[in-house]
Amino acid sequence: MRSTAYAVILLLLLSPVVNAEDSDGDGFADPTSEYSVWDGADAFPNNPDIHEPVFSSGCDPPVATLDLDEPITFTCTVGNEGPVGLRVMIDVQDDIHLSNEFDAEYFDIPPSQSLELSVTMIGLSEGIATAHLRVFARSNASASHMVDLPIEVTGEQWTSVNTEGNSNSPPDVSFIGKSLDLMANWLTEKTGFTIERTHAGGLILLATIAIVGVVRITRARRIWAQNMLLKSKSDQLSEARFDELRKVKQHEHHVDDTIPDSPNFVIRKR
Repeated sequence: MRSTAYAVILLLLLSPVVNAEDSDGDGFADPTSEYSVWDGADAFPNNPDIHEPVFSSGCDPPVATLDLDEPITFTCTVGNEGPVGLRVMIDVQDDIHLSNEFDAEYFDIPPSQSLELSVTMIGLSEGIATAHLRVFARSNASASHMVDLPIEVTGEQWTSVNTEGNSNSPPDVSFIGKSLDLMANWLTEKTGFTIERTHAGGLILLATIAIVGVVRITRARRIWAQNMLLKSKSDQLSEARFDELRKVKQHEHHVDDTIPDSPNFVIRKR
């Protein structure tokens, strides 16, 4: 009997001292900084008809269809509909057909405020699945609120954008860097100066510009010479044509018989 009394006294001493004030008289103490709703206080201290936390919630999209290995991100909103700020723990309970990418975490939701979450799930195997977004508002208790996330996982393999992009990988241009390094080493050995890759690249660029300039000038001169040669041939053809016209005799219809021949003597004045 004495040992029992000692145990009761020890239990009372070790038990946390809580505020016993109950404004609405429903048997649940009003919340304080030392004794919150998470510890068991009244979530509605001025309403005798309700003492448990009340939440509003919704997720978008409401239903999802996934291929194998395809991710889906739900945007979920959890609202605190009570007059007291709540500290809650939120997690996601997945299904055998799903892989959950959401990490459980504690959140503070002020009174009449909402919390927005991003919940990502990945299709793991073919089947109909339902994930659950769970809100725990009290310690050592079951979920105070739950949101269902219905998902159908097909048997098709998902082809991601990244996978498609990797199949058309960009060409390997690492040989350019290697070539520049080789040229820099060669120039360093020949000149005795330390030539870096950037210097070698600059020299190559200048040499390329010089070569292009020489080619353009040479091509322009060749075209000019060809044009001059063609012009000379044209002039020669034109002169030959005029010479031929000058050598041709006058046509008969141009001869006028009425014109007398020029006299062979000089008409003298009488």
